[in-house]
Amino acid sequence: MTDFGFLVIDKPEGLTSQRVVGKIKRLLGCRKVGHTGTLDPLATGVLPIALNRATRLIQYLDESRKIYSGEIELGVESDTLDRDGEVVARHSGSLDFSEEKIAAVFAAYVGRITQVAPVYSAIKQKGKPLYAYARAGVEVKPPERDIEIDSFTLLSYKPPLVEFRVVCSRGTYVRSLAADVGRDLGCGGRIWSLRREASGSFNLDQAITLAELEDMVAAGGKTPLMSPFAVLAHLPRLQISDEKLKNKIAHGMALDLAELSDLDAAVLTEIGTDIEILLIDAVDNLLALARLYDSGTGTVDGKSLRMSRVLISATSS
Repeated sequence: MTDFGFLVIDKPEGLTSQRVVGKIKRLLGCRKVGHTGTLDPLATGVLPIALNRATRLIQYLDESRKIYSGEIELGVESDTLDRDGEVVARHSGSLDFSEEKIAAVFAAYVGRITQVAPVYSAIKQKGKPLYAYARAGVEVKPPERDIEIDSFTLLSYKPPLVEFRVVCSRGTYVRSLAADVGRDLGCGGRIWSLRREASGSFNLDQAITLAELEDMVAAGGKTPLMSPFAVLAHLPRLQISDEKLKNKIAHGMALDLAELSDLDAAVLTEIGTDIEILLIDAVDNLLALARLYDSGTGTVDGKSLRMSRVLISATSS
């Protein structure tokens, strides 16, 4: 069975993210497979995949920033805000906009803004995704959310297609951006193509296609997994070499700071209780994630590391 870790798939157009998960699960024979950051069927690019025990680490990933490139088709509006949806309006006027005009519209969205989610989205209301209501013809008010646009760059304009690149926060709907740009230009717009170039530390340089993965498996090659330690590099870490302490970790037991070296204890006391800490062995294998717990005594003896996620079994040495 494939070991645990993360795989970056260059998702093809036409497949849902969940279908990609299903294909990988069958191909690699994994019991558990999960993905982060759903991509619409129309979209391609970076889709991080967690295998086996790595699925337990998805919530700790830093995917706060995303990078997308793509094309906005001006003059057409659809119910899903992209090319896959049903056309609801067509603009009959001219699309003779200057690049300066379009760039100025883009610039208005840079910074912290409030965005309305598309009605065809996976955000849930009363336990059901919005797209389920939309498909049933039930009107619901999509929620608003605060997002950040770091940059929104016009790459070219060849009517009716506007080529762009955007760096944005997690939770941004690029389809909504496209519709907003079309509205501001007075002609409407929708996403024509979309490609995710990066999601946090995951990027296209690390990605392989499903076809490439199939060839690797057929040839008996090793799956190019990224280790959990590598993808959680944004978190502080503590090396645990003592076998007795590793055994306690394997059993999910807390570690008193008094059990650690004076240097380790001193460093840990500077870390807030809301931050996960990686516990690793001498060769950078991830043993567990833990948080600092303070009993309020203000002493080292009153502090301990409590396990959030244990990645080694109790029989490990």
